[in-house]
Amino acid sequence: MRKTIFIGFGIAIALAVGFFAGRWSAGGLPAGPGGNGDETSETLKPVDDPHPEETRARVKYLIEMLASKNPRPKITGEKWETDAIVKYPKEYNDSLQVPVYLALQQLLVEGEGAFDQLLAHTDDKRYSLTIKRIEQFYNRSVSDVCKSIVERNLHCCHPELHLITRGGWYSYPNLESFEGSLAKWWQKNKTRGLAALQIESIDDTIAFMRHLDARTAPPWHAQAEQFPIDKFNRLRDENVRILQAVRQSIVHTGKPYRPVILDGWSSKIIALPWTGREEDK
Repeated sequence: MRKTIFIGFGIAIALAVGFFAGRWSAGGLPAGPGGNGDETSETLKPVDDPHPEETRARVKYLIEMLASKNPRPKITGEKWETDAIVKYPKEYNDSLQVPVYLALQQLLVEGEGAFDQLLAHTDDKRYSLTIKRIEQFYNRSVSDVCKSIVERNLHCCHPELHLITRGGWYSYPNLESFEGSLAKWWQKNKTRGLAALQIESIDDTIAFMRHLDARTAPPWHAQAEQFPIDKFNRLRDENVRILQAVRQSIVHTGKPYRPVILDGWSSKIIALPWTGREEDK
């Protein structure tokens, strides 16, 4: 009983600290000049966890909190926004999504210490949250969110970049030799540490950015028009500067870069008290 109270008290404190840390810690680094330098991912080491048992207990508790107490909304009709019908059950309470949101924010902050448990949590189909991505709506299960938290840590600053084209953003890591399994890839690479893997991910995205040509790159959405060449080049160059600045931060501190949010770009979590929900149509 005492252990349960202790864990619960620790989680409450961690949620509060993690929520603010996720917004104002290293994840808030402003874009600046900076460059790749000569440092490689091999110079970085994993972050040592002095209290692994406490971390495992906390992460287990947080994953359980990802399961919403709300019933799953019903999404029917065509997937396009103009035709989709999003029906929230009468008992759906937006406030009940707050613990879910706080749990995922804290799990983002937990970083690599949570990855084993997150990636092992593969068959939990309980409803967690609903997102809107461009014109489409999706309900996400607990397992979906667990995997997304790991992916966001690997692509740690993507939401801070300008979305100027589609395709090619997530070529890292290459999972072909791991049967498409992120969990198997992580087991092979986790001893290198998250900071080193983030450097590789950033370098991959920088290379992708530098090879983009405004005249041939597809627009960010199939129904959108591509930016004028001057604007495209400016946004592309800003993306490279942001990536280089984040890279410098990781190399300088020797610590992983903490992502600010799980959603971003063209997707957002909906049905939260501060985001509102999509109106039933």
